[in-house]
Amino acid sequence: MAAAALTLALSFVVAGALWLGVGVKIKLNEDKQVNDLLNLALYYFVSLPVVFAIVFAVIG
Repeated sequence: MAAAALTLALSFVVAGALWLGVGVKIKLNEDKQVNDLLNLALYYFVSLPVVFAIVFAVIG
């Protein structure tokens, strides 16, 4: 259970770092604020499997 919580938290941190580092690259919506949130969510879901593999490789 702790590994799942760690995975979700680290995915959010990685997504935030990607969003700050890479920026908004994909135009998903016309509204700027909604587009920023959608890009952050996209980065989160892309980073989730990577962080999942890293967390379970380190724990296991």
